[in-house]
Amino acid sequence: MTSYVDGPKKPCQRNEGPKMTWLCLAVAVHRLPEISAELGRLASSVNVGATSNPKQMSEDTKEALRGVIAFISTLPIWGLAEACGPKIAALLDYICPLLLSQSPELKSLRIDQSLGGEHTLQFAFSLVISNLKRRLPIQTHDLVGEPRSVFLPSTSQLLTVVKGSYDGRTMGPEYGKFQGSWIGKQTHALLLMVLISRNVYHVLKGGKPSFLTRLFMITRDPAATIPTRLPHPNKIEFVGPWYFAAGKGKYDEHATPTGATSLRPRFPLLTPNLIAPQGGKGRYFYPFAGDEWWSWYTTRVRDLARRLDEGEWYGTYTYDLQLGGRVDLPMQGVRFRRTATNGDTYSVEALDGRDGVGAFQLTGEVDASDVECKIRFRKWYPSLRIAWDWDGLVTPLGICGRWDAPGGRGQRPAGYFWLWRRDWIDADADAV
Repeated sequence: MTSYVDGPKKPCQRNEGPKMTWLCLAVAVHRLPEISAELGRLASSVNVGATSNPKQMSEDTKEALRGVIAFISTLPIWGLAEACGPKIAALLDYICPLLLSQSPELKSLRIDQSLGGEHTLQFAFSLVISNLKRRLPIQTHDLVGEPRSVFLPSTSQLLTVVKGSYDGRTMGPEYGKFQGSWIGKQTHALLLMVLISRNVYHVLKGGKPSFLTRLFMITRDPAATIPTRLPHPNKIEFVGPWYFAAGKGKYDEHATPTGATSLRPRFPLLTPNLIAPQGGKGRYFYPFAGDEWWSWYTTRVRDLARRLDEGEWYGTYTYDLQLGGRVDLPMQGVRFRRTATNGDTYSVEALDGRDGVGAFQLTGEVDASDVECKIRFRKWYPSLRIAWDWDGLVTPLGICGRWDAPGGRGQRPAGYFWLWRRDWIDADADAV
């Protein structure tokens, strides 16, 4: 935020940028202490915990929910990841089964219907950040009126939706349309990260790698025995350094990096809509009047897709998304080198990767076009002569997707992966 506001020719110096920025901060400081209670009231208003016949959302409730989720998803980009703390994590988990239900009776409450558009990305983004912030169980009875302890909540609806998406199953014609859209693919990629992070926390609570990992481990590198370290929300670079470069013209918002998208995103700020809270005064705030959040998200994805060959990548892979499924030791030492470029597509290789199985290489293509931002790699273990194919998407939180045996695309995946920048890890934190 300081970088955004201070100094000549900084992005917000045009017109009343500083005034609006500090106004947004004042709104955030005032509203943040009550946001979990507000989200809890919205969850209670549709009786989320009911096993049957939950209330339908009114248009005001839908708009209010969109506003709260937009608020929560904006603050981590400002550097306030604490906004997605344990209480928010528990409440987002609480409403997740409702938003992801495939029941015809709950169609109007489904995520693509009740939230829709970029709001679905905001929900999934907030869910990932809140799960990365989670460490201890929390009681939610004081928030939503139903006592239950939450650490790793029921994931049945989330699991069904994510696995269906990556298995290639279409969950109804209307949801299938959302599922195949750019927003839908990005939403499911973020939801996949939620399941992987929960599995990492769950499996590694005892600190032991899987039996097969220990059986096939062929390296004695001490670093290869360190359990997975998930990215820390406070360390993730949500806005690239190019964003704060001074523009060339007097009224330039910021300089656009060479070869990057022509979009010029505003830093996501909070702007008022027209929905007043029931029985109270004031308005809900959410960052959509100028499409700031959406512009930030799409530009960050495209920027990261064009810069995969910068820095070291780190990550994990799983064989199943069920809690307790096999999770191997982390992938480390992944440094992509660009080998060829053809328009928006470029080839890369990373020849010095290692994990619990052994040394590996990644080779393949990155499609950094505005409508794709996807990767297709082959992971090769030279000493074992074993190969796996990767298909994934670039998101603001890294690269994730499915892996299969060669020729297995279009079938049920053998597993799932997630790579993130190594400098997003908190070096002072204990491994998961």
